Amino acid sequence: MSPLSSSRSAMTPNASIQHPGASAPRTRERVLHVLSALDVYLILAALLVVACWLSPSFLTLSNIGNVLTQAAVLGILATGQFLVVLIGGFDLSVAAVMALSSVLIAKHADTHLALAITEGLLAALACGIASGVAVVVGRVQPLITTLAMMGVARGLAFSVSEKSLLVSNPWITGLSGASGVLTPPTLIWLALVIVLSLWLGLTRAGLHCYAIGGNETTSRLAGVRADRIKIGVYAVSGLIAGIAGLALVIRSDSGVPNVGAGWELDSIAAIVIGGARLFGGEGSLPKAMTGVLIYQLIANVMNLTGIDPYYQSIVRALVIVVAVGLSVFRQRKRDHV
Repeated sequence: MSPLSSSRSAMTPNASIQHPGASAPRTRERVLHVLSALDVYLILAALLVVACWLSPSFLTLSNIGNVLTQAAVLGILATGQFLVVLIGGFDLSVAAVMALSSVLIAKHADTHLALAITEGLLAALACGIASGVAVVVGRVQPLITTLAMMGVARGLAFSVSEKSLLVSNPWITGLSGASGVLTPPTLIWLALVIVLSLWLGLTRAGLHCYAIGGNETTSRLAGVRADRIKIGVYAVSGLIAGIAGLALVIRSDSGVPNVGAGWELDSIAAIVIGGARLFGGEGSLPKAMTGVLIYQLIANVMNLTGIDPYYQSIVRALVIVVAVGLSVFRQRKRDHV
């Protein structure tokens, strides 16, 4: 190397040397990214701290088990709701289908339990398939379709029985009497979350659900069989609502035709709190189920602190409004990026 070139290289700044403050913005971005990824879990942790502070009886095994058991049925409904919202739809019939399944199971549980469970699940599956066919083949808006199915399922539930049906089957009563943190309804919920999370993340059909919700036209051009998947998702949502009816029977030893009024909106609010995009294409099932826990935790704290039930209804309504507002805010933020 010539003396001239060596002197030039000595005068040229080393590209690898950066200003000490240049890494600060990157560090800040990484921290914000981590906090954004963990936002729902951090909210849950904060609520747990507040709950422990407001009520000394909150952090007991019996109350924790009670919270999980109460959240389980809504959580099961929310798993099916999450799938439908993920593809850009809504299912307002989940609570009514759950009620129909519960009374069908309870009606025949004492004589032939296996047949009763099969009947309840098949009826729920049929409701889901009917909704899916109406949306895909009939081109009816999901909101209208599932609202109509809600009326049909609720009417069928009352036609089976106009009042609650008590179950005395020893297998059901044995499960309902189970105590502890992980009760049978909670275990059913946990199993569903694990199975569906693996299905969404590891299978082509699960990934196609995200594609359809993100942009259905583009996914069709890419060869995705959107119609088949959409019908399948509504069918699975109906079947999961039937499983929620079974969990309800196990929890309460009864089938109730008017149970779950308003839970269809609660399930939507819970998954939106958990970060699911209200307009489809984005969301994490574990985070959505964390939203269910947050929603149920708010109700549990209000009960422990003795808040009037009428005010509790107002708080739940406000939570739904805030959850939908957050979803719209997230969408507008993404559109401006």
